[in-house]
Amino acid sequence: MYDTLLAFGDSITQFGSNPNISGFVLHLSGYYSRRMDVLNRGFSGYNTRDALRVASHVFPRSTGMSQKGPERSFAFPETPKAPHLCLLFFGANDARLAPYAQHVPLDEFYENLHKLVMLLRDPNSDYYSPDTRIMFITPPAIGDRMVEDVARRNGYEPDRKNAVTKLYADAVKKVAKEHDLPVVDIWTAIEDLVRGSTSVDSPDCKTENNVAGFVESNTAEHDVPTEGASTSPFEGYEKYLLDGLHLNHSGNELLFRLIVSEIEKTWSSENTA
Repeated sequence: MYDTLLAFGDSITQFGSNPNISGFVLHLSGYYSRRMDVLNRGFSGYNTRDALRVASHVFPRSTGMSQKGPERSFAFPETPKAPHLCLLFFGANDARLAPYAQHVPLDEFYENLHKLVMLLRDPNSDYYSPDTRIMFITPPAIGDRMVEDVARRNGYEPDRKNAVTKLYADAVKKVAKEHDLPVVDIWTAIEDLVRGSTSVDSPDCKTENNVAGFVESNTAEHDVPTEGASTSPFEGYEKYLLDGLHLNHSGNELLFRLIVSEIEKTWSSENTA
């Protein structure tokens, strides 16, 4: 059996297997074909509270005992083998504005991320897997005007703000740094592209070359802007987002490239791929 790459996240991850939007998980599966089996464990609507609730059905027990339960069908089928690489991609729903039920306060979100890591890193955890490589992905940027447009057309108040989501993206980077884990900062990558820059202001992001390469290879095909302010009513976010939240074709391709680049940069000496 091949090693496994586990993508654990919310609807952005779930939709990552959709070929109609060039899903990033689908791309990973093709890229790592015959090297790693890619498992999509994305759950629409889930936040980090939900992730902790279902983690026992997603991570295999380190004891090698096959777990039973009503949700077993979406977990590892009858195998105790731990994932070789785990992508943790949460925060988009946690950052939803209160009083929506999906909202998780920032301090709790920060603690929940630590708990997810420790499920795999704590020797006393039932899911202890010291050899599993963990990578965080920040929530993507939010297209505020797109969110407002969707809310207006569906008769409810806007429920997300890019400035709020940035705080959650920063929390992801902080937890990654505290555990010395790599992180893909898709929030900053999209922001820089929308603002017409291929450089990254954050010293923690380190995606400048990857974003620049994405722009060069996708501008002609997908009309990605590379300079100047956007004249779009949605400020350019529609280039990477379907509805102000979920990634579209270009957003998924960008994320795929950033993930592969970070994997190969971080673990190249260990021949992960």
